[in-house]
Amino acid sequence: MTEKREAVSDVQLNEDLSHVSELPKDQGSDFMELNGVLVMGESEGYDIALGVGAWHVGGGRKGKWMADDAMMGQTTLVMVPQDQRGRMHDSFFVGNRLDASEWTGKVQIIQKPDEIIWQAGNRRFISRPPYWEAKGEHLGVDCNLTLGGLGNASRCYGLWPDLPSTTRAGYEQRCWAEGTITVKGKVYTLKNAYGIHDQMTFGHSYDHMELIREPYTYIWCLSKSIQVFFFGMPKAGVSYGRVYLDETEIPFSHNEITMEEPELWTDPETAMQVPACWHVNMNSEGSVADINVAAGGRGIYRVVNKKGYNMRYGFNARTNGSIVLPDGRNIAIPDIMTYVEWGRTVMSLESGAP
Repeated sequence: MTEKREAVSDVQLNEDLSHVSELPKDQGSDFMELNGVLVMGESEGYDIALGVGAWHVGGGRKGKWMADDAMMGQTTLVMVPQDQRGRMHDSFFVGNRLDASEWTGKVQIIQKPDEIIWQAGNRRFISRPPYWEAKGEHLGVDCNLTLGGLGNASRCYGLWPDLPSTTRAGYEQRCWAEGTITVKGKVYTLKNAYGIHDQMTFGHSYDHMELIREPYTYIWCLSKSIQVFFFGMPKAGVSYGRVYLDETEIPFSHNEITMEEPELWTDPETAMQVPACWHVNMNSEGSVADINVAAGGRGIYRVVNKKGYNMRYGFNARTNGSIVLPDGRNIAIPDIMTYVEWGRTVMSLESGAP
């Protein structure tokens, strides 16, 4: 690991432990945790986006995950030729189904004095804040990645001390990234790479199938000096965003955000019609972020539990736009790399009262 490269974060090592024991026992035993990494970079004429994760789920065979205690590995890879940037096409991707009932083997979350390791199959996620690593193979995609913090984490999922009462907590850490991704035996060394480290815990009250019956949209635009985050479920009345400009964090709440999907694309793999462009405007107390996001390719993964399954698209995209600050400065967002995730429940196996 390249610890000589500067990294900054306020994350403490014990935050990356499992927090299942802190969830209230009187609200049901179902739980979901994620230790994950999203990396975007350039290599060999491609824009590459890779999302990898260790999902720790459980709650009993009769619970919604249909597993006592399981660790599921995720790989979502999207490769877009750079001459296809911003032009949606049937891209090469690798993705998998997340079904806890199919996973076997011992859950491995290893605590050492100076690091925490989550292991899902042949892949390890190593935490040494302000550095994180993802190493190993899954679905024929091997990675050897290092991420370093670009500033304080966004506590967007809630604070750890509140987990016993809210049943949700976690953070997203903006990072630089470096390393290699090997696909079909070819090694891609990342350049101009950035990423996100996710750490979260959710209890019984968090239900994938219920929460995303209506689509959600999750966007990260990443560069060295500008990072833009947006999450929205417009039909549920939920959206929030952040702009990080050098050392400044600008928050936006639901009533300060609008989102449009000006272009739809029919996926020949699924026959689903999905958005391929997004326009997001965030306006708060003199600060305005106006972005146009255009996808070039997509990956797909699926989350399965007892109530049904949902389809999640990960798009490799580019963002243009501008940020206007209260002092009148206008900062251009000049075609920066972006990951968009869009998904919804596509089949429900139970609904309403029994």
